[in-house]
Amino acid sequence: MNPWDVVIIGGGILGTSVSYWIGNQYEGRVAVLEKEQDVAVHTSRRNTGVVHRPFYLDPVKRRIFARCSQAAYGMWKSYASEHGLPWEPVTTLEVATRPEDVKRVEKYYHWGLENGMGEDELEVLNAEEVRKLEPHVRGYGAIWSKTDTSVDYRAFTKSLRADAENEGIKFQTGIEVRSIKVTRDLLEILPTGNRSEPIQARFVINCAGGSSLRLAHMLGLGTEYCDLNFRGEYWEIGDEWTYLAKRNIYTVAQHPELPFLDPHWIVRADGRREIGPNAVPVAGPYTYRGFFRNPGEAIKKIFERPIANKIALLYNRDFLELAGQEWLSSISKSQMARRAQEFIPELKVEYLTKPGIAGVRAQVIDRRGNFIKEAIELHGPHSYHITNYNSPGATGSPAFAAWIVSGLDQNGHLTHLRRALAKKGPWDFQRITEQIDATAN
Repeated sequence: MNPWDVVIIGGGILGTSVSYWIGNQYEGRVAVLEKEQDVAVHTSRRNTGVVHRPFYLDPVKRRIFARCSQAAYGMWKSYASEHGLPWEPVTTLEVATRPEDVKRVEKYYHWGLENGMGEDELEVLNAEEVRKLEPHVRGYGAIWSKTDTSVDYRAFTKSLRADAENEGIKFQTGIEVRSIKVTRDLLEILPTGNRSEPIQARFVINCAGGSSLRLAHMLGLGTEYCDLNFRGEYWEIGDEWTYLAKRNIYTVAQHPELPFLDPHWIVRADGRREIGPNAVPVAGPYTYRGFFRNPGEAIKKIFERPIANKIALLYNRDFLELAGQEWLSSISKSQMARRAQEFIPELKVEYLTKPGIAGVRAQVIDRRGNFIKEAIELHGPHSYHITNYNSPGATGSPAFAAWIVSGLDQNGHLTHLRRALAKKGPWDFQRITEQIDATAN
């Protein structure tokens, strides 16, 4: 069988977006390999379901992601309208629960404007104005992002898959990667299970989310990094208590350098309210219950190289203390309720009626035991790997995917593909990449 021109590993929202843009801009044999039987089974649907505006992203240190987030808002809005997908502009309050957080709220306002948001989209509120807008919410102040929107990212991904298939992309589901190796001028991918026939590719794009670093390690890339998995758990609020807040309620993170978000109140696109998440250390990227799927998985994760990164993390007292608190909020519903009472004092433990969505975040750490905030791009033999892509995540994916494809083109990695004739689609590739480039240099 002839080798594929491009193989994209991972059928989440990012991998599917990348596949769409390659199909829209080029002609060739392109496949997406997805370990599950459908797209968007894991992180792409197990998230808050919010299109976040970029007020919380530093316009200098995180300029690429801030501009991708800003561009993607308009992309998702028009896409939802054209395809009849849920689009609920519930808005978001990010509340200062400590007096010192008020300065952070004010900084967020200026960041939002620098990142392209309009003055009519943001407003800084004092404590009294917070109570007037949301009578059951308490804080020293807040920033009100008036265009944050609740959506169904899985529906977005499935629709985008159909668009990609119309552009000639082939999705091969139920294929998990066992190994990748270089064979002359190709990469050879060996699937797990009964299918032993290797898949050959002239170029591989690794968008495998929680498995992305493991796949990069197969080619000797990113070996200075390891990752840890943290499960974020939510509790659903009973219908009779949804009146406690009409909007998304976030709080300014106490430890932004660590992968622990203080619990927040989420309004889902279907109207459900949920409280969460915590950040419970677990053994694997798909451990949605318990702390490991089997003892072997836990042992393998502990001794996974490089071990030194994890040992260095043990010297971080803040991390160890917070990790203990996160474990406690996993086994105790009352502990989760208590944390949420800091901004919704009237919330009672019995209002948390059943477990909501749980998702797992793969967080990369370096040799000093520091958590890496930014996405990591790795270039290897006949391949490109994106790992640690956590924020802006699903929000920024269609714009960030365009940015990835543009960069691969500029670096000569897609010269074996033919340029497509002008094609119509929901978005303008050149305009989007120029919008990001205008502020990225």
